[in-house]
Amino acid sequence: MKKSIGIFLFLTLLLAGCAKIVTPVGGPKDTTPPKIVKESPANHSTKFDNKNIKITFDEFVVLNNPNQTVIVSPPLKENPELSISGKSVIIKLPDSLRSNTTYSIALSETIKDFTEGNPLPIYTYVFSTGSHIDSFMLSGTLKDAVSLGMTKNASVLLYEQDVDSLPLSARPTYLTKTNSNGKFTFNNIKPGSYKIFALNDINNNLIYDLPTESIAFLSSPVESWCKPATDTLNENRKKDRNQQTSDDEHEIKLALFTERDSNQVLSKYINTTENVYVFPYKTDFKSFSARHLGGQKLDYFQFFSNSQDSVYWYLKETLTDTAHYEFTVDGHRLDTVKITPFRKNKGVGSRRRTNEKNTLSVSLSNKENIFQPLTLHFSYPVKPGQFDIIIYKALKSGSDTIVKTVQIPDSFVKSLPIDYKFEEKLPYRVFIRDSVIWGYNGLTNDSVNVRFTTKTEKDYGNLLINYSIEDPNCQYIVSLQNNKGTTIQQNIISTNQSISYEHLDPGSYKIKVIKDRNSNGRWDTGNYELKIQPEEIFFFDKSITIRGYWDIEEDFELK
Repeated sequence: MKKSIGIFLFLTLLLAGCAKIVTPVGGPKDTTPPKIVKESPANHSTKFDNKNIKITFDEFVVLNNPNQTVIVSPPLKENPELSISGKSVIIKLPDSLRSNTTYSIALSETIKDFTEGNPLPIYTYVFSTGSHIDSFMLSGTLKDAVSLGMTKNASVLLYEQDVDSLPLSARPTYLTKTNSNGKFTFNNIKPGSYKIFALNDINNNLIYDLPTESIAFLSSPVESWCKPATDTLNENRKKDRNQQTSDDEHEIKLALFTERDSNQVLSKYINTTENVYVFPYKTDFKSFSARHLGGQKLDYFQFFSNSQDSVYWYLKETLTDTAHYEFTVDGHRLDTVKITPFRKNKGVGSRRRTNEKNTLSVSLSNKENIFQPLTLHFSYPVKPGQFDIIIYKALKSGSDTIVKTVQIPDSFVKSLPIDYKFEEKLPYRVFIRDSVIWGYNGLTNDSVNVRFTTKTEKDYGNLLINYSIEDPNCQYIVSLQNNKGTTIQQNIISTNQSISYEHLDPGSYKIKVIKDRNSNGRWDTGNYELKIQPEEIFFFDKSITIRGYWDIEEDFELK
């Protein structure tokens, strides 16, 4: 009996020694961020001369990327050091604090609880090395000048001085960042005038020193303002667009843009398909010419990309030897280009892959559209000649067959409209025999056999926009776009004008407007050195819904 008791006690002790302490399962998940229970010295302290700030929480916490989530304003020469001690965060300050200055340390999701990782959204600790806390502020929003979307996590910089070198060389007086809604706020700043900038600071040095960095600025200084201690304004007034709260009246609006790089650079050419060469440039251009220097002389079709920053060459004959050319863009001679034959797997001239299909591809567009011509599209420019298209039209009494002879002109042709009037709401079959269309790459077509049923006039809607212009000395580019952002129709106007958009597919549309200040027919970015803002882009204030067999008329005042 004593032996049995001894074995039982041994096993009990053994199991107890091997047991692990685990968190009890079940119950609601903790979603509450850590709470501050003590700050030492107290937040908003004056005559601050401490080296450390201790913030104590109600639970154990961890740090989340403090190098990126902590913002000190005014910026310090050395960033503060953050560490964990039990349930407290210790902020160690450098020795470079200025006298009679209000500082704010913003921690944006820098602190998380230990167990579930719930972040403290934003916490700001404010102190002053002088006898009072500055109480003035500035706020606003930052949007992208092209997309008009709000820009998050961008640096916003304030400077007390007003010199042309800002922000090219000097660090800012105050610093903050935009939130996910593009909103920024400077709290606890001194009263006065400031130059304001926003910066997509790629190298995190608070200096505008890279050509790929984006910038926003106001040409005139802005005045800080002090929010009243009690705000008795009725929130319902915000519903009236003709009335604004005091916050709205002071709201700063900045547009972020990337300057056009004036240094033109030709990148490595691209040759992913035999006999097709693409020469991409860093920025767009107005003129391009090529001069043969030696090697095989090429006979090619040339065209530019829609963005006018790439040149496409379609060779009429296969390149079998190296060719040397000199390119001139906008009157400036660039380096010579060595062009080599296409290789299936590897070779000079960027990425390459085999052309898997050994036929000339032919596709059709506008198959159902009764207001647009049926159009053939070819994968390579086609040689001049003629071929027949056989059109079968289904009728109640049978079918009708039409043979349409199509002529390919002696020019660059990659698409070809068919001059034939299709009737409404009828089934059709379009047939093209194989090997009747030849591309300059030596390939010919497979047979084409496509069936479709045409729409009726009732399947389309019409839109009329009456544009009225506030500035008669300015030109505007107005574009109708579908819900995918594709431009359906573009017009340039400089006077009050009505524009008709006919035979639109049902769906949602929007009107995009560019205020074309220099009247060059395109959107232009800004230039900080010349103090030029990007050309303004704005949209009609509501989406336009097109329905079949409906006519819609809208008035749009371009302010």
